[in-house]
Amino acid sequence: MLTCTIEQNGKKWEEKIFVIDAHSHIGQDVDGATMMNPLAPGAGTFDFWGNVQGRIKSDWEKTGEQSFTTNIDGKTTKISWSFTPYPFTDKLYIALQKLGKKHSDLKEKSKFYSMIDQGVCFPFQDVFRDKRPEALYRASNINVSRFTTRFPFSMKLIGYGRCDPMEGEKAVNEVRYMREVLGLRGLKLHPRSEGWIDKITSEKASQVLIEAASFSMPVIFDTRGRGSILQIGQLIESTRNAIKSSYPDLLPHFKVIIAHFAQGNIDDHEVYNTIVQPNTYGDLSMLHGAGAGNFFESFRRWFKSNNKERVDNRTWSEYLLYASDYPYFGDVHSQKLLKYVINKQFFDTGGTLRDVKNILGLNQLRILPEYCVPQQQKDLKSPPSLTLSNPLYNQNKVNTYETAINTIAQLIVGNIIDIKQFCLQFKDTWTAFNDDVLLTVISSKSKQERNMLLMNLVKNFISIFAPLQSNIEWKKFGYRYFDPEDRAFFASLFKTNYLSIDINKTVETFTHIYT
Repeated sequence: MLTCTIEQNGKKWEEKIFVIDAHSHIGQDVDGATMMNPLAPGAGTFDFWGNVQGRIKSDWEKTGEQSFTTNIDGKTTKISWSFTPYPFTDKLYIALQKLGKKHSDLKEKSKFYSMIDQGVCFPFQDVFRDKRPEALYRASNINVSRFTTRFPFSMKLIGYGRCDPMEGEKAVNEVRYMREVLGLRGLKLHPRSEGWIDKITSEKASQVLIEAASFSMPVIFDTRGRGSILQIGQLIESTRNAIKSSYPDLLPHFKVIIAHFAQGNIDDHEVYNTIVQPNTYGDLSMLHGAGAGNFFESFRRWFKSNNKERVDNRTWSEYLLYASDYPYFGDVHSQKLLKYVINKQFFDTGGTLRDVKNILGLNQLRILPEYCVPQQQKDLKSPPSLTLSNPLYNQNKVNTYETAINTIAQLIVGNIIDIKQFCLQFKDTWTAFNDDVLLTVISSKSKQERNMLLMNLVKNFISIFAPLQSNIEWKKFGYRYFDPEDRAFFASLFKTNYLSIDINKTVETFTHIYT
């Protein structure tokens, strides 16, 4: 994460920013580009993120812009930046390190890439793509799923699948398969490499977008040149009209990202209008250096002067996603994009901390299916929850939240569970997140999935580690103890509940659940 320390009018506080790279790859492209193992020393995606972080730090040392003074809301404000590991992941790595068994090296490795918390990844036009008869990219999608839905990759990677819409029904079925079976969370489309650059606005492409919307999956389009950007914009508009007419309930779940749109198109208002339409986002990959600073000023000025907030009730920064396009673009390009999201120029010309949060990660989180559709546990009969309590915390300093995380570490090392994915929980609105998480956990023995909620009820003293009961929704904005609806939620948690005051009891209980 990025931590922003703010000093204003004699007050000082911190803001945490969750950072997501919205565009990277896994597999082996026919053109020779390769990313077979994101953890590979020196060449993997994680080390790439570490190199980006190192370059930002070096730039701060050179320019002095790790701290600077600017004007926010008419007030003189000092902003200072630092890197902070995401708390849940960091505590889990520490717990694994203490156990000294498998994954014990993750804490040491992760200290070099603590800035970028997660990254979206999807198949290249890769050498696996025609290995299975069900769909052109079936084998490629399976490869991405194998990485992104198992620990430790699941803590850092958000897997998207890929299909070729020109396969018609096969492509539509592949969208369903990648979501329902493989657990992938979005879709990548590449008209140029698959040879349908002249058919972008076709009915086949529209049907794939509608199927993705039925699962609330964001769709990212690769682009090459201004013409393809405008055509994708036309496809979005025609598909939106079709959804309005035939499937109006799907409209909030229709989300399309146009990649590479800004580089080479600064001050191109036709391109800007293509991005600033409902259901549409733009990823900033390829944009870097002074051009990035120029783009933010141009896009913000155009947006505000034309009152574009009326288009979709979004601010200018809610249309944009930070993205690297690794391994096609290197760490120097990514650093020179990130620099212009967090430097003095960005704030002096009208950017805000809210804009930084939107661009660097929040927009990407908002469009993932887990944050857009109800997360409910199905077909489980009264799974027990566990209350961890330590009334003697002031004496022995045994933190119940960390006890729960230590339990997870032991279950992973003992090959009892695997973690498929996790979701952040926010405080009332998207403004800030807390330490609570929703984990999708898989039993190594039965392969059954459970959604597990880890909550701090009373910090340090009482925590809940609980499978969601059937038909009880996870609430991404948290729970209020005295809200009638939330009281029913807590009642369901405590209906079948164990009390634990030590890690041995906790591990024993959850080992029983998962075996």
